[in-house]
Amino acid sequence: MQHEAMTTDEMRVLELNAEYLGVKLGMLMQQAGREIARVIEERESVKDAHVLILSGLGGNGGDGMVAARHLDEAGANVELCLIGDENRISSPDTEENWAILKHLRTIDLKILGSESDIKSCKSIARADIIVDAMLGFGLTSPVRQPMLTAVKRVNKASAKKYSVDVPTGINSDTGAVLGDAVKADVTVTMHAPKTGLLNAAGHVGDLVPVAIGIPPDAYTTCGTGDLWLFTQGRPSSSKKGDFGRILVVGGSDVYSGAPALSGLAALRTGADLVSIIAPEPVVPAIRSYSPNLMVVGMGTPIFSPHSLSVTRDIAESNDVTAIGPGLGRDKSTKEALRALVTELSDKGIKMVIDADGLKHLADSGISLDPLTTLLTPHWGELQILLGKKTGEPSEIENRIRRALDAATAYNATVLLKGPTDVVASPNGSYKLNRTGVPAMTVGGTGDVLTGICATLLARGRGAFQAAAAAAFVSGRSGEIAHERYGNHVVATDCIEAIPDAMRS
Repeated sequence: MQHEAMTTDEMRVLELNAEYLGVKLGMLMQQAGREIARVIEERESVKDAHVLILSGLGGNGGDGMVAARHLDEAGANVELCLIGDENRISSPDTEENWAILKHLRTIDLKILGSESDIKSCKSIARADIIVDAMLGFGLTSPVRQPMLTAVKRVNKASAKKYSVDVPTGINSDTGAVLGDAVKADVTVTMHAPKTGLLNAAGHVGDLVPVAIGIPPDAYTTCGTGDLWLFTQGRPSSSKKGDFGRILVVGGSDVYSGAPALSGLAALRTGADLVSIIAPEPVVPAIRSYSPNLMVVGMGTPIFSPHSLSVTRDIAESNDVTAIGPGLGRDKSTKEALRALVTELSDKGIKMVIDADGLKHLADSGISLDPLTTLLTPHWGELQILLGKKTGEPSEIENRIRRALDAATAYNATVLLKGPTDVVASPNGSYKLNRTGVPAMTVGGTGDVLTGICATLLARGRGAFQAAAAAAFVSGRSGEIAHERYGNHVVATDCIEAIPDAMRS
């Protein structure tokens, strides 16, 4: 097993996507604990050795509790000390494993709830092997008491020291020591090294990655992990605009509904402010859809070179510009769109390009930025972008290959819509999204996806991550709407279901 180093967020996404696929976190904990014990058994003579496991109240502590059972089975004299109040165990899986240990006569359990308890604990100095299962990945603030005293006592001990996943006190992303940290002889890290471990050799010791049963599909599936990145709570200090200022460039002398749907979807996804700039003939209609949308006329009957100046100025004051819904196919619109996309790309402004915008982009030779620009074609639009027939759309490998072709051709992230969505990057990465229902073939659902994409792209995670989460949310909103209305779903039903989908 060999995986590249991962950040805390990347590891959390994988765990949650594994759970979404049916591999529960408790199953991963069981495998992790077994692997910790295996590594210790391979390196140490554990029979009759005094093995002390210091467990915290979270998942890392639960890994240590599982390891305790396996080391007990191997003949070690196992003692496990819980650092903190057992009533404050934060993980249900850890709580379950703590309850199991309470039923076992051969493992000695202690609760060290205070600094004085730890100072009076003689086992730390006497142990042959100490397993540090106090804190795992994700620590961002200095280690607090009573755990800080435990860290200091462990470092003074003569025992062989094994840390679970990350030595307690190390920031798993940066390697920074947060107050004080365990100096391990061996760090048994789950699934892949955490990026910070590569910068903390003095505390990590020998680094041993172990497999814990995360399926490869967790890397390539859009799931609840991808959504988790975008559903963290808002700080109390948040102010208007912090969670997205979105501009939709759309509409024509005929079409008004498409840009409105994108704007309304952006608001329901959590954007703070949504503006629409549209041709003059449809401005009144778009304004009538909702007072929550800020609608501006572009001063022309269609989007044309004469509309560029005002559109560019407004785009520069927003976080993301969504371009294309209902824009129309006029030649002057094509000229204006290519000029706008080039200017915004050169300035690093984030974009979602959909619908007529994609058709105008085809054969332009414009190279974009996969971190900031997302293209959202369906199969027919993909063929226009690539300028050729693209084969059978139902063959998933062909869908992946063609989405990657488009991502490379335009140097952009691509979200290929369909029964199975494909999110593709020019670097060869891809993800598959399987949420959604056939009832979503109704008109306007693509415009809804555009609004979802724009809002998530505004959060600063990058176009690939935004696309993966947006595809998942869009499909789930369709599923929820279908549960309510059956095959009578309309696009606005999907918009109203977005908040529920984001709680999935």
